[in-house]
Amino acid sequence: MIRKRLLALSIGTALALIPLNTNAAVTKAGSICNKAGSVTTISKIKHACLPSKSSLTWQVLNQDNAHRLALEKSVSLQALPASLVDKLLQARQDKSPWLDQVCSVDFESTDVPLCEGGDVNSSKLIVLYGDSHASMWMSAIEKIAKKRGYRVRLFAKLACPIVRETIWSFQLNKPFVECSQWQEKVISQIKTLSPDILITTDQWKPAVIDGKRSDYDTPFVWQKEYPKALQELSLITKKLIVIGNNPSLTQDPVSCISKPRTALALCSSGRAQADNAAINQVEKTATTALKSTYIDTVLWACTQSLCPVVIAGKIAYFDQWHFSESYVQYLLPLLENALKLPA
Repeated sequence: MIRKRLLALSIGTALALIPLNTNAAVTKAGSICNKAGSVTTISKIKHACLPSKSSLTWQVLNQDNAHRLALEKSVSLQALPASLVDKLLQARQDKSPWLDQVCSVDFESTDVPLCEGGDVNSSKLIVLYGDSHASMWMSAIEKIAKKRGYRVRLFAKLACPIVRETIWSFQLNKPFVECSQWQEKVISQIKTLSPDILITTDQWKPAVIDGKRSDYDTPFVWQKEYPKALQELSLITKKLIVIGNNPSLTQDPVSCISKPRTALALCSSGRAQADNAAINQVEKTATTALKSTYIDTVLWACTQSLCPVVIAGKIAYFDQWHFSESYVQYLLPLLENALKLPA
């Protein structure tokens, strides 16, 4: 009996001395891994350890996963990278050039200016329609369109979403009738243009009930009115694409990262507070019901839990609601892949 105990003890001691291989489970894509953001090679192909449902798994490091890897690394940043310190003073001006033109129609105006980009001599037409987020994406879309041989016509009015029900204007502090009037003119023009592709994007705004702002009723108004607005647009074009709203941060990002010795994690926003999940789900459901394309931009800016301010060496926002021009240009390959524009 004593010999058996000594033998068991010696075997246990020997096993304890064998170093554990933490990557022992790495045999193929989909295997469990234990450190988000780490990279390994499986069968001569690079894989990254990324969240997958309820666990971390090794996933092929393709274009989308390379960006997810950049997001995971961004969350772990402690301080603003030295390469970005000198760019802080210009961070608020790092925005789409289309946002500072008459092409982004002001709050009180109902003008419909002629704003075009891409291959302006092409007979193939993309219409980009929405609020300031349409202007935000225009700089990338016109490059993609020019490459694919499309002309792009931009219709954008600040803070004016595509729902046809009158919404509330924070800027004017009243029902946004100017938005409704502008929409009437724009929809008429888009119908006349009959674009090959219609891309729309916007950010929700509060509902108006009995002439007053009603945050409570906003989700219900969106559930009712957004599908109707999208259905009307789908009848105007051969291909409809919705670019989902990007995260709305819970604090001003530029002010936060400008504070001396600020930990970047304190400037991040929780995904649950920033991802506009309820409204985005309404828009996604309405889009897929029409068999149209929905592009989820939250996936380009948030991990499963956080939405960082600095991503892939870029200050990703110039205010709480819009991506910076630098970040939009960084996202251009992902946007191009998601749009899948026919040549």
